[in-house]
Amino acid sequence: MLNNISVMDKLKTLNRRDLMIFLIPLIVFSFYLYVFAPGIMVYDSFNQIHQIATGEFINWHPFFHTFIEMLCLKVYGSPASVAVLQIVIFSIMWMIICKYNRDDSVKSKIFILQIVITLVISLVPINPIYAINLQKDILFSYFLLFLCFLMQVLVDRKGKASIPLIIAIAVSMAFVAQLRHNGMILVMVFIVILTIWMYVKNRDLKMTLAVPALAVVCILLISSLNFIYDVDDHQKDPMSDIVGHMLVDYDMTLKIDPDDQVKLDKLMSKKDIKKHYNIYWKDPTRGEILDKKVWKENRSEYIDIAIKYSLRHPFHCIKYFLKSAPLVWDITRDEGWSHAQGVVYTTNMDSQRRVYYNKNNQTPVTDFDNASVKNVGNPVYEQINGWVNSARDNFVLDTLFYSPALYMYLSLIILVVIYWITRLRSLWLIYIPNLLNIAIVLVSIPAQQNRYLYPNLLVGYLLIIMLVSILVKRKYEVKG
Repeated sequence: MLNNISVMDKLKTLNRRDLMIFLIPLIVFSFYLYVFAPGIMVYDSFNQIHQIATGEFINWHPFFHTFIEMLCLKVYGSPASVAVLQIVIFSIMWMIICKYNRDDSVKSKIFILQIVITLVISLVPINPIYAINLQKDILFSYFLLFLCFLMQVLVDRKGKASIPLIIAIAVSMAFVAQLRHNGMILVMVFIVILTIWMYVKNRDLKMTLAVPALAVVCILLISSLNFIYDVDDHQKDPMSDIVGHMLVDYDMTLKIDPDDQVKLDKLMSKKDIKKHYNIYWKDPTRGEILDKKVWKENRSEYIDIAIKYSLRHPFHCIKYFLKSAPLVWDITRDEGWSHAQGVVYTTNMDSQRRVYYNKNNQTPVTDFDNASVKNVGNPVYEQINGWVNSARDNFVLDTLFYSPALYMYLSLIILVVIYWITRLRSLWLIYIPNLLNIAIVLVSIPAQQNRYLYPNLLVGYLLIIMLVSILVKRKYEVKG
């Protein structure tokens, strides 16, 4: 067992150490918000903010995230209000994680080590920059981190969940499901895994079914917002990107049967493929290569063709997925990724605003959907902006602090080390939610952007905190 005290019991004894852990990211991230006020928005962010400004909602991005932003803007009419919410959420979650993995009744170095780790995490630019970034992936990543932490608590309790823990797990799963479209797949698969594990672990059917039942109820309640706010269905067909991109690769590299080749030629032209196809970037497939009408009328037929050749050439299929999603497994960033929208982050909000409104032939209607960077030209802004962009573009710093693949491998190594120390077989459950996210991103990633795999870093931080706690505790037990 990693920890034998419940989260609720721990939270009843909050102290100055918890306040210090809470304040470190809060202060650092708030400073970044001050510098980059009113926060960092990109093309997708302006899409959602403009929906709020006009009152005309679509589900191109999950409406639940747009709804959260709308509530923040009602409290304070600036995008900064959303960034403040994200900063507070992360700071609270991180404080709880550190609190749970520390025993304040015993004098040890755990607290000092947690302070050092928290400082490092807070000062690594990607974390404060993402904390003030209004994209849906940030809140998604925070709640996926917290779901993994709750699995640590559940493993410690040997699958026996109290009512507060059941509620926390269900709400976290509902948020993960509704904050990103592919989050629903992640949660549905994880609910099955978790339900089986809990029942095998304790044979308590009532308690076991309470978690998925409450999670489904929470998901349905959140989904009802789409009807309440009359959200139009403008969600893109994700299969057009995934299958279309795959079929382009198969058409270029595999021997296609004559009948299938005729069908593929109707869907896409060799000229468009040569001009727009990029192995690292799926988005142009839908807009520039595929004939939308042909795809819509024959969608299932083209999916069958993709499945047929994937089964016929399984090794090529695996090779294709790995080649099209190097962000998942490649520790170092290839220069070619930058030509496929492969960015870690951007701080140039003004250019993103211009691109959105010019491309969509729209104009802002309020102050908050016309937000611009306030401190451009200010020496502090120029210095911090220069630092975060130079860190992003530095090969060594990018690899050490930003690489999702590195943190995935590191997390797996830490899990092995923790198992070797504790012999706790159920440890794998802690990483399963993030592993599912990695698998989903592997097959569906539209571009090599770190935000899709930001949970790799966050869950890696969680496992580092766990390992430090176990090692220090083990050292003091041996001395005792």
